[in-house]
This record gives sequence, C-alpha cells and structure tokens, in this order.
Amino acid sequence: MTLFTIKETAALLKVSPSHVYGIVQRGELPSYQIGSCRRISEKDLMDYLESRRREKTALPADQTVHF
Repeated sequence: MTLFTIKETAALLKVSPSHVYGIVQRGELPSYQIGSCRRISEKDLMDYLESRRREKTALPADQTVHF
C-alpha cells in the first residue's frame, strides 16, 4: 500500500497542505496517524477524487437537460 504525506498529497492535488488538512478534518479524505505524522493511502486519495468527479457531473434535482 502506498502512503502519501500531507505535503505529497497537496502537491499531487495542486493545493496547499492546509487545504488537505481541512478535507481530512471534515472527514472527506480518510487518513492514518503513524507516530506524529498523518498519511493518506493512494486508494483513499483515488476514491476521494472519484467522489469529487461524481459531485461535479451530477445535475441538481431542479435542473433538466434538453437535447
């Protein structure tokens, strides 16, 4: 299993480490506490990204699509 630090995760997502801490604290991205360090698994990161993709592609209930 590949584990990333907060800093590595932030670099992969192209966001700040504080943003990563925020999504971890909100429970949107699971993490592991190993000693004094927090780590994020590659699988959890991929799952988080997939959930964000689904959120962006889902239409609001009151919006219709016309073809």
